[in-house]
Amino acid sequence: MKIIWRRFVAVLSKKEIRKMTLDKLKLYDYHSKITEEERLQAILFSKAYWNNSNSVAVTISMEHELSTDVIIQEALRSHKKVVVPRVSSGKLLWFDYIESLMSKSKFGILEPTQDENQAQNLKGIDLMVVPGVAFSEDNYRIGYGAGFFDATLAEYNGITVSLVLPPQSIHKFSKDTWDRPVRYLIK
Repeated sequence: MKIIWRRFVAVLSKKEIRKMTLDKLKLYDYHSKITEEERLQAILFSKAYWNNSNSVAVTISMEHELSTDVIIQEALRSHKKVVVPRVSSGKLLWFDYIESLMSKSKFGILEPTQDENQAQNLKGIDLMVVPGVAFSEDNYRIGYGAGFFDATLAEYNGITVSLVLPPQSIHKFSKDTWDRPVRYLIK
């Protein structure tokens, strides 16, 4: 008699995946992280969608995240319009990146200080570099759980791309109806 063992894999909740991935990111070797960031950024800068874009939406990264400083500087060097977000009135608002108009938030993250009436419409933005905590093989992301980027992605019609560090790669997770995939993942 042949015994067949079935492997049951529990699907972790987004909250569990988020915690596990953030823990891995915070422990990720600094030199490995820098090397991997440089590799991912070089791939991004070689893509036609980067080279053909005139404008880029990108977040200001936190220390444990993939650094976006080089992406912002390369976009500015390439004469691209750069917009960065700030949470205001319960949603993400996007503002022109002007270094002198940035200040640290209560979370220690640089964000734009312009008035809400200076927010930019994302309809004119060609490319969005989408952050996330974890990314599945089918291009879905788990963020920090507030839903700001899911709402933004539901309205944004441009090209989306995420750069994924090794600790951020997951096989799959249980999706909600509001989850939106990223068009391109660079791993």
